[in-house]
Amino acid sequence: MTSKAKLLGCLKMLGIDPKLETFTERKLLQKLVYLLQVFGVKLGFDYDWYLHGPYSPSLTRTLYEIIELKQFPHEGLSSIEIARISKLKSFLGDDILSSDKLELLVSIHYIRERGGAAGASEEEVRKVIQKVKPYFSYKEIQDRWQKSIELEKMLS
Repeated sequence: MTSKAKLLGCLKMLGIDPKLETFTERKLLQKLVYLLQVFGVKLGFDYDWYLHGPYSPSLTRTLYEIIELKQFPHEGLSSIEIARISKLKSFLGDDILSSDKLELLVSIHYIRERGGAAGASEEEVRKVIQKVKPYFSYKEIQDRWQKSIELEKMLS
């Protein structure tokens, strides 16, 4: 299965019609694909840190190609992938349409993964989040931190 067809199949299953007209739409897609991969759906996109958290330039290119083709066919997903996508959709609930909540959750996950591997403490990771994302309130960070703990438990 091509990565474009598989990606489109995943997004359709999440109930997301890929649109790239606004920054919010692009950010939402970046964060959802990141989480799809965290949930074990192999899409092959690498992420690096950027202004609004983890970002994949190759994903952006692929999404624009899909949009330009308008009617790109999506192919079936394996039963394991369908189960993982369903689990992600259930985990996110209404947050699936909030690019800001997804940005914060994905950023916390990304920093926790890399910081934890480097021996960073929970408090150090939280301080990094507060510093690089000062536009989020302490309560928003706390809420997404708890959601990241749920995510970790769900995946272990």
